[in-house]
Amino acid sequence: MGYAGMLGGVHNGVVIAAGGANFPEGAPWEGGAKVWSDFIFILENGQWRKAANRLPTPLGYGASIQTPNGILLIGGNNSKHTSNKVFLLSYNTNDKSVEIKGYPDLPESLAYTAAAIQGDQVYVVGGFDGVASTNSLFTLDLSRPEKWERGKDFVGGARSFHSAAIQETSDGSKLFVFGGRNQVEGGAKDIYNNYIAYDLERKQWEEPRPISPNGVNRAVNGSSAQTMGSMHILVYGGDDGVLFSVLQDLDEEIKLQESDEIKARLISKKKAILNTHPGFSKDILAFNTITQKWYVYGQLEESLPVTMLSFGKEDGFYMISGEIAPGVRTPKVKQLVLGEAVNSFGAVNYGVVLCYFIITMAIGLYFSKKQKSTKDYFTGGGRVPWWASGISVFGTLLSALTFMAIPAKSFLTDWSYFFLNITMILIVPVIAFVFIPYFHRLNISTAYEFLENRFNYVARVLGSLSFILFQLGRIGIVLLLPSLAISIVTGVPVEAAVLIMGVLCVAYTTFGGIEAVIWTDVLQVVVLLGGSILAIFCLLSQSEVGLMEAYHFAVDHNKIDLANMDLNFSESTFWVVFLGGLASALITQGTDQTIVQRYLTSTSVKDAQRTSYLNAALTLPATIIFFGIGTLLFIFYSKAPERLPANLSNNDSIFPWYIVNELPIGVSGLLIAAVFSAAMSSISSSLNSVSTAFCNDFYKHFKPKSPDLKLLRIARMTTLVCGCLGMVLALWMANSNIKSLWDQFLLFIGLITAGLGGMFLLGMITKKANSRGTLIGVAVSTVSLIFISLYTTLHILLYSFMGLVICFCVGYVFSLVFDARSINKTI
Repeated sequence: MGYAGMLGGVHNGVVIAAGGANFPEGAPWEGGAKVWSDFIFILENGQWRKAANRLPTPLGYGASIQTPNGILLIGGNNSKHTSNKVFLLSYNTNDKSVEIKGYPDLPESLAYTAAAIQGDQVYVVGGFDGVASTNSLFTLDLSRPEKWERGKDFVGGARSFHSAAIQETSDGSKLFVFGGRNQVEGGAKDIYNNYIAYDLERKQWEEPRPISPNGVNRAVNGSSAQTMGSMHILVYGGDDGVLFSVLQDLDEEIKLQESDEIKARLISKKKAILNTHPGFSKDILAFNTITQKWYVYGQLEESLPVTMLSFGKEDGFYMISGEIAPGVRTPKVKQLVLGEAVNSFGAVNYGVVLCYFIITMAIGLYFSKKQKSTKDYFTGGGRVPWWASGISVFGTLLSALTFMAIPAKSFLTDWSYFFLNITMILIVPVIAFVFIPYFHRLNISTAYEFLENRFNYVARVLGSLSFILFQLGRIGIVLLLPSLAISIVTGVPVEAAVLIMGVLCVAYTTFGGIEAVIWTDVLQVVVLLGGSILAIFCLLSQSEVGLMEAYHFAVDHNKIDLANMDLNFSESTFWVVFLGGLASALITQGTDQTIVQRYLTSTSVKDAQRTSYLNAALTLPATIIFFGIGTLLFIFYSKAPERLPANLSNNDSIFPWYIVNELPIGVSGLLIAAVFSAAMSSISSSLNSVSTAFCNDFYKHFKPKSPDLKLLRIARMTTLVCGCLGMVLALWMANSNIKSLWDQFLLFIGLITAGLGGMFLLGMITKKANSRGTLIGVAVSTVSLIFISLYTTLHILLYSFMGLVICFCVGYVFSLVFDARSINKTI
């Protein structure tokens, strides 16, 4: 007949379901007794079987949490008492048995409770202690499971029979608690149609808010909750409390009624309701934790049980047994597979993207005929106008990651990162009047050649090698992440998107050189900005709002906050964004070969400075456009929450999803071409710059008399090899689970490159800096940043600033020390 309140989950690929309670002798209103179970059932290879052992005691209505080591069973009750015991069930694959291990007891006995896990932290919230519902919160650190810690009691009244899940929000991770009821033994039971949230970082509870799909408040008593995608929670079924309240009122009347005849009539009425109970809700509700909007995700043909054992598994969501009506159990086990239909991209859209690719290749083929020397290949032979170089700098800095990440960031949070882009404008005078004249005066071919002229070849190798390694990683990431987003929204395989972008970039960059890169950048920027402006008009039209209405909506929802002035260096406050942005902009625009090479294509300092100015002029409107797109996406999906898929797992896919699913045919093709163009602009720049750095900083150093035509062949071969390595890297990451490892590698290389800004500043604005002092500065900067990243909470945006300052200060001091030693030695 099945059980309600079972405990269990999945471990080692096997489903375990234990305990629970039912009425084997008849319905409770007919006098049937409630019986608790201690059986343990195992689902393996599609077949159920009983485990040889049993639970230490009959048990049901506790909380279950899946961990790598097993399934935690927390609290529960039986016919004799409410439990505070915690057990770990694990499946032994060798002898196919279930092992039971004791864990620290809860500080108080709880049944009808809910639990959730994030990392090593288990959270148990609310429940029934045998007398009344509670508003308690307990946490257990699984890395040190010594005892449960009591957290801050939640607000809005005590509750049990609720569900809980943890999901990301605009303010960080939060524990959400849905519905439930405030139950007192032998007394009234208040049913909640709201939810509460607990900020896991700030350790603060928020006031209750209504559960209101389609504007109608709903109770979800006894429901199940599941985290879905990157910003949704699904709530399955639940009791809306209507008949529950009727039955509760009848019980009160029966207790107070003195007339046996009327009492019998009331009892008969109650039995009739119970015998004909239609079951509980069939709805699956979806809650978006960013827009804080509810909608009905879907509806099943049959009612969903309450107090069922439910959990997520790789192949779907499992719903085991449970209560389908008051006192009625079901033995059914359901596996629910939730999917989203991917709209067909369509022939017209593919045609638009194909036309863009053809034009790109035509540009590459055209300029391939002009590549007669390494001067042509690396600097364009002085033929590139300053305005094209300026647009190319802008296109290089604005990668596909930015094209998708900035709208996603402002959709998820606000405009607090706005000043990160503004610092790119503020740093322009330093680049224009310090760096650019220096580079042109030395007539260098790479930024790192300056380091050799000023210090020694070791400094040049350090700068160039760290740049090459970083760019190889960047190529792989810039190929992969847009491909993942495009795959999610169009159905195009990730591998196909990687190969399309990679092969095209390698082809026109290998043969067309820097001229092909710059002129394709110009095309790509036009497509990118034109498509983005078009998207703004479409968003305003589809949201049915004007600019001022959109502005007020965004202000009311705190979506246009520009600066948090708190002196907190662990979060993205104004000071973190501003200081980190200035340092990052200085390092990128002043030492990164992909940018410096654009300055070197100009025939004069004045034209190179104009290149920098044009990039700054384009940055401000582009920043407003991309942050505005994110805010408008928030407005659109707040008004139509059901149009954003619940299982969207990649936040950066929000803008591409809108492009493919909401824009007219042809327009969506143009904007997906813009995603490709933004990626290809960055990749082609990286390829040509790596080739330039390798040939000039390494190959020519060891073979200075190599003929120019041979060096040109080496340059093309280097471009081809780097492109292939980037594609292999992207494909490898796409088919493995090492993305986080690769992020750490990029972080490590970033720690090294942060000191490069200090090296360049030491060389340009001081006369005392020498090679030994500067290299010590770089070493100390790198070690310091590694320490900061591992042992402090300093925001990652400040790493560039700290690296630059430490390198400059330490390098200058040690340069003075070594200079003094050389003077003493001479004396």
